[in-house]
Amino acid sequence: MQSNYDLQAVDVVGCGSTLGNLLRFATSAPRNFRCDVDVIGDTVFFVRKENSPTELITDLQGYGHTFPEAYTTWDSEVRNSCSHQRIVQYEFGGLRFLVRTETDGYVKPLEAKHSSIVASPPSQLSLNDLLSTVVVSSSTEASEDSQLQLKMQGMRVPQDQIFDVKTRASYNPFDMNDILPRLWLNQTPKFLIAYHQRGLFNKPEVKDIRQDIMRWEKDNSASLELFHALIKRIVDVVRASDQQQCEVSWDGQGPLRITEQIGKGRRALPPDLLSLLELSV
Repeated sequence: MQSNYDLQAVDVVGCGSTLGNLLRFATSAPRNFRCDVDVIGDTVFFVRKENSPTELITDLQGYGHTFPEAYTTWDSEVRNSCSHQRIVQYEFGGLRFLVRTETDGYVKPLEAKHSSIVASPPSQLSLNDLLSTVVVSSSTEASEDSQLQLKMQGMRVPQDQIFDVKTRASYNPFDMNDILPRLWLNQTPKFLIAYHQRGLFNKPEVKDIRQDIMRWEKDNSASLELFHALIKRIVDVVRASDQQQCEVSWDGQGPLRITEQIGKGRRALPPDLLSLLELSV
């Protein structure tokens, strides 16, 4: 959507999950994780390295998936989509971040309910030429030489309309301190906590929680200083390394480990996009 975006002006690229794990480490919340770190130009990419996306979760309970399906609807222009992914940009302690996250929904303004804004196609031919090599069929499995088809459709949704969803049984109150770090990291301004009694939800409402996020930020300034120091340390180490690639891991206790990747290094971007960025460096 912004083909002339200067990725080299960004220090850190990551997702809510990977950066969230590092934030939990800074707050001493025990949860083991690992991720790859890759330097392209001068930009440091944090890449998830967890369980296979095809792995099935057994004995799953609750309404975390079925409630959004019933409570929200896809706009007609993007119906049959699988998910809604967003990228937010901000500066934190002198470091410029790009953070990808999956979003549960957005609150549509009343005046926009019957309108649609179609995004303009990118104007940079270099990126268009690159992306023209990629097509996907929704009904057949893609082969190795297939191409990805890009469609500019729907409307641009402002960040201040975005919300996250959690469901909980009415006898089990939700602790907002469990979600505020994620909402701070993703800059998500709204939240919906839906309580139910045996699966019956009683008029859940989306609330603006920006003041709660700002209060959490103030109360956890010391932990955020540690989080910033941690990111800066990893960035400095991997930029200074010979291979400019490493793996970051933590087993839930003791120190964080920054090690060389075993075997052939795994790049954060596919070869065609990587070559385009390297040519522009």
